[in-house]
Amino acid sequence: MAKNNKGKDDLKDKQPKKGLLKKIFASKAEQKKIFQIIKSKKVQYLYFYTDINNVMLILENGIRLIKEQKLAKDEEYIVWTYLEFENSIGLEFDTSTRVHFWKWASEAKVDVERISVIGINPEKLAHQSKKDWAFDQTTNIVYVYETVPTPAIEFIMVKDKANLKRIQTYVDANDIDIDVFYGETGNINKSIKGENK
Repeated sequence: MAKNNKGKDDLKDKQPKKGLLKKIFASKAEQKKIFQIIKSKKVQYLYFYTDINNVMLILENGIRLIKEQKLAKDEEYIVWTYLEFENSIGLEFDTSTRVHFWKWASEAKVDVERISVIGINPEKLAHQSKKDWAFDQTTNIVYVYETVPTPAIEFIMVKDKANLKRIQTYVDANDIDIDVFYGETGNINKSIKGENK
């Protein structure tokens, strides 16, 4: 039986502790290191994968930590254990091979039609983040320990046309600056805002 990578599990469970001097003088030191990696690897976006049913709640509230999910009686939020945890949200580099996600999705028997890919602008996220981030070099996953706000989201890619129309209508009606795409057989086709399909 393979052993768990203790450091990796720690990043999911809680933010790494810092001494008082680091908190004062290097409050976002790890975030700065992550940006150096982002620049060297030419990363444009950080990816978050979720169930299509979660997208409307994400548009309304951002991507919240599991412990901060507040749902109405009739609402449902489907938690995927790949990137969603009580105390952290994992975001994957857009330049990664995404092998870890697809392996997890296959093992978890996730229907690919249910997958939504949310592209997050790392600069917008950094500007709105209060807490430092952490980075798992093995999986190329950035861990954020607070809500990823909706304004940090650049695009949403879905593989289901009915949900594409519903999401696009909501984005347009609320004047949210997010592009909505339809992905089919590995291609992403941009949905034109306001275009009826």
